[in-house]
Amino acid sequence: MTLSEVVGQLFMVGFEGKEFNDKTVKHLQEIKPGFVILFARNIESPKQLYQLVKDVRKVLGNDVVFAIDQEGGIVTRLRDGFAVSPGAMALAATKDDNNAFVAGQILAEEMRTFGITWNLAPVVDINDNPNNPEIGVRSFGDSPEKVVRFAQAFYKGLASRKVAACAKHFPGKGSVNVDAHLDMPVLEKSLDELLSWELVPFIELIKTGIPSIMPSHIYLPKLQNEKIPATISHEIVTDLLRKRLNFQGVIIADDLLMGGITKNLSVEEAVVKALQAGVDVLTVCHEPDLQLAAKKYLMKMIEKEPLLMNRVTESFERIKRFKNEFGVKELPAELNFDPTQHQKIMEQISQKSITLVKDPDQMVPVQLEKDDFVVTVKTSRLVQVEETEPGVPWVAKELSKVFKAKLVVHQQNQPLPEISGKRCVVFTENAHLQQWQKSLVEHLRKRFEKLLIVAMRNPYDCFIVEASGLCSYGYELVSQKALFKVLLGQEKPMGKLPVEVLR
Repeated sequence: MTLSEVVGQLFMVGFEGKEFNDKTVKHLQEIKPGFVILFARNIESPKQLYQLVKDVRKVLGNDVVFAIDQEGGIVTRLRDGFAVSPGAMALAATKDDNNAFVAGQILAEEMRTFGITWNLAPVVDINDNPNNPEIGVRSFGDSPEKVVRFAQAFYKGLASRKVAACAKHFPGKGSVNVDAHLDMPVLEKSLDELLSWELVPFIELIKTGIPSIMPSHIYLPKLQNEKIPATISHEIVTDLLRKRLNFQGVIIADDLLMGGITKNLSVEEAVVKALQAGVDVLTVCHEPDLQLAAKKYLMKMIEKEPLLMNRVTESFERIKRFKNEFGVKELPAELNFDPTQHQKIMEQISQKSITLVKDPDQMVPVQLEKDDFVVTVKTSRLVQVEETEPGVPWVAKELSKVFKAKLVVHQQNQPLPEISGKRCVVFTENAHLQQWQKSLVEHLRKRFEKLLIVAMRNPYDCFIVEASGLCSYGYELVSQKALFKVLLGQEKPMGKLPVEVLR
């Protein structure tokens, strides 16, 4: 292999569009990446995805490995025409880790059908900070024990269908207050503190052989000499992860175009520093020009600093072993895919997750009259890792139809609705983090005798005021339908809150 081909193997890139065009072909031929990451922007239907993967393999060869963020819940790339899993916190709310195993197994089986064999999941951050803007329901809970139990099950489900799992975001960012997509969070913890908390899930997953780990773009001042993201820190990637924790698998960078990186240095500098730190796979998800510039700059630096080639060789050998285990030699000649049974299982799992946190106003099951109100906010992309379109939740519209109750859609920067009465159901999405939603809930509490807060994302919304509270841990349709059955009394709420909340 030429130097360009070897260096290309270290890159994971994404591209725009659902169809392969000449421009994309030329771009991929120039970079020759070892890995391609797919997003919702690339996926329209099972048939289209199958053809797209075939087209990419024709250009890059059967050696290319496809990756995807298929965490379940709010971070789900395969949606229309595929089985959709509830997210991590919803799985933990079912109280049964076998549900996490089954969800992982189904996701892996469907991914592998399309030649996608690297799931950049599970999230093993411990969400012990309710104000964390990025993790929340993507986490299995707020204790190491809970996260380990459900993450292990999810990982084993993926492994049972020969799909690689990836534990993220090392060394853990459940405690921070900043979204790394926008800026660099700071975690003020010592090594001893990390070893007893954040690092526990990683340590346990390393013991059971997880094949890949993704560092985070956070800064740990008590472990690092330089104020830089952990992804490009030798102290974190090599000294801590490789040497102290003895991880021998593949280390993959989170997207090097995230704000936690780009507010500090260019993507060209980032790929070199990440490689020097000990990262194997250099991820640049967007911007074709920057992807190419990053590769060219790395090759230039290898020529200037021959010792850098040692790191390239080390990562290249590790990547070869990874591809031998998780590569797909050939796709089936024809697509034979029906997710119907899988989706039924996901619906059953989701039904077990719906949690009645408290019901002082005796609002569940719901009984509304035409003078009562259903109030909702529009679901939105609160962090960049999500790709869903914002909109009025299906469950809110259906609930108002069933009871002929009045539907009010409230948005940011609108005056608070001048409504009052006996009963109100309000659907929220991380109201505890957004003052405009919090004000809405407080306003409704003063104006209605009975209030039910339906938290469609983080469960902490249920504790903004004293009221009845119901949680779905996500706004995917599979969760909304399960929620609807509980609201109507067709199913009982079976879930248990996976996080402690200061009441």
